[in-house]
Amino acid sequence: KISILVRGLEQSRAVSNCSLVDDYRHQQLEQMKKRLGEYGEPLMVGEYKQLRMMFDSGCPAMFWLFAHTDGLYDLQDVIQRKLRGKQSGDGAEVVGIGVGSMVLARYSVDKAVYRAKVEEVIEGELFSVRYIDYGNRDDTLTKDDIYPWDEMLEIIPPQAVPCCFYKASEAISKKTSLNLKEMEAFTLLMKQSSPMQMVVHRRNNLPLDVFDTSVHQLGPDLVVSLRGKDGRDVLHKLSKLSAFTACFGQKTQELDKLQPKTEVPTEKAIKQLEALQPPAPLHAVPHPLHLHDADLVQDDGDGPPSPVHPMFTS
Repeated sequence: KISILVRGLEQSRAVSNCSLVDDYRHQQLEQMKKRLGEYGEPLMVGEYKQLRMMFDSGCPAMFWLFAHTDGLYDLQDVIQRKLRGKQSGDGAEVVGIGVGSMVLARYSVDKAVYRAKVEEVIEGELFSVRYIDYGNRDDTLTKDDIYPWDEMLEIIPPQAVPCCFYKASEAISKKTSLNLKEMEAFTLLMKQSSPMQMVVHRRNNLPLDVFDTSVHQLGPDLVVSLRGKDGRDVLHKLSKLSAFTACFGQKTQELDKLQPKTEVPTEKAIKQLEALQPPAPLHAVPHPLHLHDADLVQDDGDGPPSPVHPMFTS
């Protein structure tokens, strides 16, 4: 009887400790949400005056931006601490994981773990995920790189969002097929313009839809205008690039007649562009986390935080 009583007390104490830990993590995430300020809420119609929005990848029809804030580093710190000591994921034990599932996924470049959404599963063994706080993809993950989702992390909205340009011509808003010269020019322009100010003119999807496993990303969430760190409108700068002059002005109608019409940028087209994204002369990528015990390479560059490929934009 004494033994049974002792085991009962130990189990009760363990449950109590777990509850205390969960309460502490919930308070920690709520405080983090407040520190994020306007980026602690879903991005809505309005003006975001701070130079915070960083380009990650994409094409003129749909590109990914993320808010570069100290709060983003804090969020990653919480995730790494949660999974500290786990060298491999629990993907083999996660029941029902598939396209649309929310997961924590290791990034193959820096080996850290981030919030992600599964976009493709190949024969139940390989996973393609989108990191929802940066906007980039990883197509080479195995079950060992996948960890179960923690619903408490939904307190913080995704810090990355797919966008398209406001008042862009049809030749730009539907331009999902880029040649190498156009891709290099667009990527370099967006990288050099970052961090950017942003005005959201329209939201196409409901806020926090990304956490709904039945919702798949088929097009831009936000219609935006952007102003680079040099103070100039980004779409206007795009119109001045020799690679895109044919997409603006009087030649737009002629091009529209020659090119097949596409209602929205297809997921397949976007993936093909990301897979072909060429190397660009970018700044070095800094250490992504405020952790002293992470065995990662440190860099003194001033580029955007990981996960971003050092040589590739996606």
